[in-house]
Amino acid sequence: MLKIYTLLIPALLAASLSGCGMFHNYEVKDADLVDVSYDAVDDLQKRLTRKPAKNSLIIVTTLLNVDNLNKTSAFGRIVSDQIASAFHQAGYQIIGMELPIDLFVMQEDGSLHLSDDTQKLLRRYHAAVLVGGVYAPGKKNSYVSLRVIETATKNIISSTDYSIPMGPDAKLLMSPKDVGSAGTRGEPLAEEVKSAPEPETSVVEESSPAKTATEKTTTEKTSSDSLE
Repeated sequence: MLKIYTLLIPALLAASLSGCGMFHNYEVKDADLVDVSYDAVDDLQKRLTRKPAKNSLIIVTTLLNVDNLNKTSAFGRIVSDQIASAFHQAGYQIIGMELPIDLFVMQEDGSLHLSDDTQKLLRRYHAAVLVGGVYAPGKKNSYVSLRVIETATKNIISSTDYSIPMGPDAKLLMSPKDVGSAGTRGEPLAEEVKSAPEPETSVVEESSPAKTATEKTTTEKTSSDSLE
């Protein structure tokens, strides 16, 4: 009888340890990014303190890495595109934009800090609102924060936060990329503003002393030839 117990105890311990190993190696499953993005837009619309008129223009910026606002990823780009699609289906005009931007720096009056380039873009396209956000990749979840900013007042009129499981697909999409790097849907719109032609100005060329002397000599010689 003692021999039976002696054999059973190691077997039970092995099974227990094996079970613990299976539990720790459990793979996180991906969520459906499309469903999550559309649900996030629904939540943003429900929380709007002032609703933009239907068919008004919305600029949707690419989601950026919270640790580096000059970095994004395939995750940030596809989620922002899905958000844009959801707003478009809700009846708004959409422009996508990839630009380093901080929508989370508040000024003393409660409005957001927007760069000069961003403000030029908003004036150029007459956008009613700006939608953007950041994400923070974690070990088991990625955390996303979205904000809707009214361009006229630069105030937040809606916001939402959610998490996405870091399954195999999400991890693959998290590879960091520079904002405006190859493989994007185009150069950042800020470059269009920077490269826009400046107003034409008339430039008066100043005559140098050497050039004036040469012109004077040529004039005198011409006069002398005509007298001869």
